[in-house]
Amino acid sequence: MVYNIIMPVLPFIGIYLLTYCLYRMDLIKKALHVNIWNLIIGSIFLISAGAGFVLLLLMEFGVVLPISSQLLYWHVELGMSLFLVTIFHFHTYWKSSQNIVVKKRLKIWEI
Repeated sequence: MVYNIIMPVLPFIGIYLLTYCLYRMDLIKKALHVNIWNLIIGSIFLISAGAGFVLLLLMEFGVVLPISSQLLYWHVELGMSLFLVTIFHFHTYWKSSQNIVVKKRLKIWEI
């Protein structure tokens, strides 16, 4: 089975750049930008995890359906998209997560 990497990733890059530019130009608030991406992450996770769970059940019971290969294909495609969206999410929260890590390191060295 051949997986596409570019095609599922392009819409996410476009949508992220759109919402990020809108946020940077103060046309939308950061909270809306973050909420959009939280919704996208949650949706992709639920669909990909659901497909993976169905595939696991089919494999566990030894059931082979004609749709199994398509389900596996979309499970992998959505997993790649989830990886990309997670990278975007880290970009959005970089400063706040960096503060948490730096403060924890300082507390460790104070002990």
